Amino acid sequence: MNDVTYRDPEIVQRMNEAFVLVRADGDARPDLAERYRNYAWPATVFLSPGGEQILGLRGYRPPERFGDILEDVLRAHRDGATLDEGSGGGDPPAEDLDEVRRSLTAQLDDMYDEADAGWGQRQRYPLAAPVQHAFYRAAVRGETAWRERALASLERYASLIDPEWGGMYQYSVPNVWDRPHFEKIVPVQAGALRAFSEAYRATGEPRWLARAEQIHRYVREFLRADDGAFYVSQNADLGGHGEAGPSMPGGEFFLLSDADRRALGIPHVDAHVYAASNGLLIEALAELHVASGAQTPLAEAVRASERMLRTHRHQSGLFVHDADNDDPLFYLTDQAQMLAAFVALHQASAQPRWLEEARRLADATIERLRNEDGAFVAHSDDPRAEGFFDGAPVPVEDSGVMAGALITIARLEDEPRYREIAVAALRAAARPSALRARGRMVGEFLLALEMVSNGQVVLSVVGPESAETSALYDAAVRFYDPTRLVELGRPGASRYPYPGQSAVFLCTSQACSMPVYDPAALASSVSSFLGR
Repeated sequence: MNDVTYRDPEIVQRMNEAFVLVRADGDARPDLAERYRNYAWPATVFLSPGGEQILGLRGYRPPERFGDILEDVLRAHRDGATLDEGSGGGDPPAEDLDEVRRSLTAQLDDMYDEADAGWGQRQRYPLAAPVQHAFYRAAVRGETAWRERALASLERYASLIDPEWGGMYQYSVPNVWDRPHFEKIVPVQAGALRAFSEAYRATGEPRWLARAEQIHRYVREFLRADDGAFYVSQNADLGGHGEAGPSMPGGEFFLLSDADRRALGIPHVDAHVYAASNGLLIEALAELHVASGAQTPLAEAVRASERMLRTHRHQSGLFVHDADNDDPLFYLTDQAQMLAAFVALHQASAQPRWLEEARRLADATIERLRNEDGAFVAHSDDPRAEGFFDGAPVPVEDSGVMAGALITIARLEDEPRYREIAVAALRAAARPSALRARGRMVGEFLLALEMVSNGQVVLSVVGPESAETSALYDAAVRFYDPTRLVELGRPGASRYPYPGQSAVFLCTSQACSMPVYDPAALASSVSSFLGR
């Protein structure tokens, strides 16, 4: 659109005559990104002077077609009409969450490509949450075929890893995995870290950990600031977009060796520091630590968290999106991703402070970003908004992330209120047409529904600071099960009695096991206790 359509002289003249032109950055404005989440970028939106939407377009339009669209929009505006069919979501929420879970599972199943793996065909996109859900089904529900499908998908995803610098390209063109769009964005890097780490934990095969390390190496070198925070993305091409210096399309540049690339320059890195992006990578690095046992990912996750607490936490307890911007809104995506990050840090480190930070953020989000019907909304009230933008939508995936973290806090803290709030939020967001419109992008929501349906098992380690307690805790952390949570308590300060030697108690919401004392026996004890 930038290089062709918006440089066509006739298009430029017509737009300047009849339209007010506004360019918005979806990374900087999560409220707009959420409203137009079902659109492929670039999204082009036509609004009336009163803020009502006349037409929303997804993707590229050549000049000859775009000229006709401009005339159609002007005609519709004169007639007081709209050219949009609506985005859905006006139907009532579903009542039966288990039925919603089954429906969304079928929705993802219908989009799975058995022949070439992955979900969907319009773009080959390396989505992490459907892979994690496939692992969940195999481990918890006994649907073992989905384990192999998850691994087959990850093999295809690996085609998008940059062999020189590491990191994963954003997506590939329809029907093939080896013709990528070369941009590298945080959600893809974080998702790849999570998915490859889980594959290693589920299989023990070193190749999956090696691929996670390829992603980690890239993030450390190219997306990490000196103070430990993480940047947003790296451009698909060298130069262009008004940058000084040489330019080269990504399809040529990323075929070069490391030395030849560096001789030409480094594609531009968007150095904004957003709370949501940092939350995604903090969570992913914590999970990489759990998978690998390496201390570096955990140290990086802690450092980034300290930076976000220092610069992005508002006095309300919520996180601002960009500490260098005076945007008055608080966004759910920032709160949800930072909440998931704190929960993951607690699970990776056993440090109580991260669970305390999670509770503080959860309480602030519940107070400020929750509707009367129990739904979490995309952002705080915006007094500037008019027309189509008046009021905040209910984000499906962010609601899923938020609910999943709240359910975990409820289980670890014995606080049923958080679970009740999570269930209400899932129910309020479960509008069938909105869920269908999200297509394959429902994985996080589905994972939260699985938590509601199946619960979680807590491996509660009790013991003094000793080698025996550390060995039990390490065994608990390394044990793989998608429903597994871990906590560490000291004698006299644990929810379970200290039996005179270091022990692990295995507990669901209905029952607890006898204490387990031997780290080598933990895996078989958990499997027997859960009946798997």
